[in-house]
Amino acid sequence: MQTISVLLQKKNERSLERFRNILDNLLEQLSAEPVRVKWEEHETFAYHEFRFVSWSREEYTCDSLDFLRSFVALSLTEWTLQVVEVDVLKSFLKRREDTSLVQKFDEIYPYIQFVFHELDELRESLNRTTRRVAVFEQYYEYLDMEAAIYVEGFVTFRLKNYLMLLNKALVMGMEQYHQDKEYQEFVELLRHFVSKQEQKYPLVHVVQASKGEYMVYNEQDERINVDEWNSIFHFDRERQEDFIVSTLITLAPEKIFVHRIDSNSLMGQTLRTIFGERVISCSSCAHCLTTQESLTSFSPLTIIHK
Repeated sequence: MQTISVLLQKKNERSLERFRNILDNLLEQLSAEPVRVKWEEHETFAYHEFRFVSWSREEYTCDSLDFLRSFVALSLTEWTLQVVEVDVLKSFLKRREDTSLVQKFDEIYPYIQFVFHELDELRESLNRTTRRVAVFEQYYEYLDMEAAIYVEGFVTFRLKNYLMLLNKALVMGMEQYHQDKEYQEFVELLRHFVSKQEQKYPLVHVVQASKGEYMVYNEQDERINVDEWNSIFHFDRERQEDFIVSTLITLAPEKIFVHRIDSNSLMGQTLRTIFGERVISCSSCAHCLTTQESLTSFSPLTIIHK
């Protein structure tokens, strides 16, 4: 028979219930016959103890002897990533000058999770362990030497690299969060400006050509030289998407027909976000059927009629 004790601080019953749920879910997913695992809960002065016991119906092997340690390490890993991680990130936010960010944690956390996903993918591409595996290995190695673990102390003093990773992900996630908020505010400004504009063109066609370039045509299918238009808003001229949006705002068309532009692409989403119902997708007209090479120098209708 093997025994391991996990001691958690008495924070609140909800946190302890989360750990119980993790244990139940893992037991349902894992099968280690003929090994059996159960746990008992005990109260101490400052801690809530989960005492794990395992035994085997048959003769112990290396695998069966290792199962309890693996099970507890995996349980603590899930506990760390699901519960401790959120508490640590919130504590990092509280230390910042803008304390109101803590109240926006639910908005910020998805950006941090996205950073974690990107970092894990990068580590996998470099044949390095992900944060989940790294945390598991540290719990696993510790339980090879000790039969009891004080979780909060272990996180503070043994998972320093993990805490540094959390802080890095928080900084990167915050940057993306602020960039996204600024973008949303800017888009709202553009939408408001567009709604108040006097319309100059009844319609324009926006056609995606080769190499990510975009051609703009008027209602007579004459190509508009977008370089001649000076936008009110200062966009990056090196980015075709930004430059075309800037041009369309200046042209102020009543309708915008888009050709060869995927509605789920960044360009498609941006146009619909700013111009709303003015944007009409097309996939079967002369603009859409003209070859990409032809678009750079001829009017689509001229080519079709040749």
